[in-house]
Amino acid sequence: MGAGKNYSDGPRGNGCLGSVALSFFLLFPRAALAVQTHGGGEGLFVHQLGHLLFAAAMAFLFYFLHFRPIGRGKAWTFFKLSLLFFFAWNINTVLVHWLATRLPEGYFCGSTVWERRLGPPFDREVLAYYLGSFDHLLCLPGMYFLMQSLRLFGKELERKQQCKALAEEKR
Repeated sequence: MGAGKNYSDGPRGNGCLGSVALSFFLLFPRAALAVQTHGGGEGLFVHQLGHLLFAAAMAFLFYFLHFRPIGRGKAWTFFKLSLLFFFAWNINTVLVHWLATRLPEGYFCGSTVWERRLGPPFDREVLAYYLGSFDHLLCLPGMYFLMQSLRLFGKELERKQQCKALAEEKR
């Protein structure tokens, strides 16, 4: 076919090192520490700015891909859906962070980040904060649609390469 290596089948070898590493992490788990605090006003400000820039980038990409499409098909549709979900996730996250700064400390029970829970009384602002905290319901579909679009783009590229190889063989 060609002089270059074909990496589409994955890495070669018996995978022993990968199996040992995976076994180590499964047998000796550690805390994931997935909760992030922002440390002071500056940390939260920069974090919020990052979310706003990310949302602006998603809106910019969606606008140009929608009104000046590069291509058509299922892969592009999935990609645009991922942009919409990531945009919504970032706007939601900015709003939830803002709502968190408006809630007095008395609304939270527990002394550490891991023990923190919302306490009564529940009003509209607290309910909006609580419901907005389910941001993974926006982020995960965005990741899903992004992965599906990349998978379809990869299949499309592979198909084009196979057609090109067949055309070269006929020469």
